[in-house]
Amino acid sequence: MTCRFSGCCSSSVWGATGIHSHDAPLPGRAPQPPGPDRLWPGRRVMNTGPARAHFLTGVLYAFLVALPLFVLAQGFGVEWSRPYQSLAVLAGVLAFVLLRRFDPTANWRFGRPGSIANRFLVAWGMLVGGLALAGFGLQYAEFYSRLLLGTWVVVTPFFIATVHLLIRVLMRRYAPESRLKRRAVLVFASESARLLERGLRKIDDFELLGYFDDRDAGRTDGGVGDLPLLGKARDVAEYTQKNNVDVVFVVLPDNATKRVVGVLETLGDTTASVYYVPDFIAFQVFNAQFVEVAGFPVLQVAESPFFGADGLLKAIFDRAFAAVALVLLLPVFALVAVLIKRDSPGPVFFKQARYGLNGKRFFVYKFRSMTVGDDQVRQSRQATKDDDRITRIGRFIRKTSIDELPQFWNVMRGEMSVVGPRPHSISHNEQYRKEVRRYMVRHKVKPGVTGWAQVNGLRGETAQVERMAERIEYDLDYIRNWSPWLDIKIIVLTVWTVLRGDDNAY
Repeated sequence: MTCRFSGCCSSSVWGATGIHSHDAPLPGRAPQPPGPDRLWPGRRVMNTGPARAHFLTGVLYAFLVALPLFVLAQGFGVEWSRPYQSLAVLAGVLAFVLLRRFDPTANWRFGRPGSIANRFLVAWGMLVGGLALAGFGLQYAEFYSRLLLGTWVVVTPFFIATVHLLIRVLMRRYAPESRLKRRAVLVFASESARLLERGLRKIDDFELLGYFDDRDAGRTDGGVGDLPLLGKARDVAEYTQKNNVDVVFVVLPDNATKRVVGVLETLGDTTASVYYVPDFIAFQVFNAQFVEVAGFPVLQVAESPFFGADGLLKAIFDRAFAAVALVLLLPVFALVAVLIKRDSPGPVFFKQARYGLNGKRFFVYKFRSMTVGDDQVRQSRQATKDDDRITRIGRFIRKTSIDELPQFWNVMRGEMSVVGPRPHSISHNEQYRKEVRRYMVRHKVKPGVTGWAQVNGLRGETAQVERMAERIEYDLDYIRNWSPWLDIKIIVLTVWTVLRGDDNAY
């Protein structure tokens, strides 16, 4: 993950802080983040991303466990009879229950690779034991080939490991934003920070760059391992922007920890149940959830919703949808190209620089809908209702959103998604990031051909800052509440909006 322009902080943030967020969710049409009653450990937190990822992983394991059994039965010349079919179904169910927490796309969340392998083998042993008990209980054991089942028990873990490796290769190739090796810094030197640093050294998922603290290096009680002191806590945002930092671990400083420990110690002489509750109000942004890093429980405050399995799922959907759309729309492309050339002199396509995922600059493609001009200020100015730059055919293709169709090529190139925050011109980015709070956070995800703000009436001119701020809130609500079903809903609403007409489209 890289951040290529000042002001965009795309890093993930981990830990617990006392910073309060006063962001209010939009009333009405935008999906609302859950209230405080759903922000407790062990319950769903902020969105359904983790549950969805576990469900998809469980389905994958059910398939990976049943498939080798079927293939081996064919290879051994054993009839695929009801006992084997029942065994495959039961194995799939047990795999869904026991193995789904081993996400092949995000193993760093579970600690050291060795411990992951050990826990996986324990879970696999439980699965095999459950099958053995069920076989004897149902009196099916005599129907099975011991050689076949023994081979299946040994081969299947290696088959699953091979699929894990293949998934990682595919992620690095087709969903690079989901990569696992990430640059990280720590904020505040403390005993907890030193323990975390030692744990992170034992896994190969983070490149530790250093730490920040408000004290000088000589006053931090030995610092944090051999990491360099990079600056004061107030410097972390600027450093993150300039040095492509992916993850920030915020660790409670010793003085704050001592206050909490002091209270806990006074309660140690009571019979009360004690729960430590972090300041959850600070985490009302994106998908806060408890996860494990290097064996340490941490609170994930901000993370792209498209990391890991979700990132791979969205990347596959985007390219598949865009490929089908480009093929089906070829006749439309040809007709529009002819009409544009006949209507006014100039090229058929128009391209303009935009900021994409993590601030990476790319060129967005559209059908040209305006007269050709050399004045860059004139070209970057937002279109208005009676804009004299818009051609006759341009007015039609803008009204019907046909001018946006070439952006499916951007989707195929991996620069955009089918659904996401709409990309703004660079000049507008530079203007509004200074005027609209959290404007650049929308660049945590790829821009989209269509978006949640656009289907909620926020398309077109944003002459007032307040209107742009409202659009950004819808973009952030999309990031907070993303799911495949929300993408499908937005696509359907986009088609409906185009068919019925949009007064803001001009």
